[in-house]
Amino acid sequence: MAAKIVVDSSILIKWFKTKDEELPMEAQSLLQEVMNRPIEVHVPALLLYEVRSILLLKTKFKPPAVESALERLEALPFTVAPPATPLLKRAARLGREFDLTFYDASFLALAVELDCPLITADRRLFDRSQPNPRVRHLSRLGALL
Repeated sequence: MAAKIVVDSSILIKWFKTKDEELPMEAQSLLQEVMNRPIEVHVPALLLYEVRSILLLKTKFKPPAVESALERLEALPFTVAPPATPLLKRAARLGREFDLTFYDASFLALAVELDCPLITADRRLFDRSQPNPRVRHLSRLGALL
């Protein structure tokens, strides 16, 4: 049986953009582990929009590089969770509990629903979501299994 993880946008963007990013080697190591082991990667649907927005607005990628990154994004082995009402309600509760944006709380809500770790490189999300042991920072990841 494959292990499950949820990754947020701060992780996924590092799989495409390594220049001027923190922890690029750790992110690439995680990607290799995902590609080489039976690990199911889950993301909320909003990740698809967030990553595309980051590629357009926060990188210096030229249009062909953005298109290439989007094609690679679509080829990645992850499962997209639809914005179902129970997940959205859980995200709202967790957002209030940990003082997170609804976007960040959506990743945590999915990890709670799937009973698996949320991997992030977002220090604010990590710090605020403590003491929830589900949230793991990329800098302290180690082996997933």
